[in-house]
Amino acid sequence: MVNKKVSPTRPQSAAVPQRKPTPTPVAKRSATTAAPDTGTAAKTTQQRAVTAPPRAGAAARLEGVQRSFRETVAELKKVQWPDRMTTRNLTLVVIGMSTVLAVILGLLDAALTRAVEWLVRLPIGG
Repeated sequence: MVNKKVSPTRPQSAAVPQRKPTPTPVAKRSATTAAPDTGTAAKTTQQRAVTAPPRAGAAARLEGVQRSFRETVAELKKVQWPDRMTTRNLTLVVIGMSTVLAVILGLLDAALTRAVEWLVRLPIGG
């Protein structure tokens, strides 16, 4: 097996298109917050928000909880809630199915209990 080194000047194949680097967006200054251009590195509030370091500790957790709460409220507003009649009907279906299942499981439990009691009372060794 031969190791072939690829030289950096070798052209790439036509099957793989090259990506152009995208410029990083720079926050624009608004007319009300624009400082006179004095050659200093004056930053607007918008630019500071972009470059601000992430919060650590309790403040970050609190911010995360607040964001989750806002997202939950927004999702609950999108829900199409059922009307009163649909809610009543579905509740009755759940109660009915639970009752039927309870009766079936109760009968099955009673039958298996009697079967185990019968097996325990069998004489051993005939």
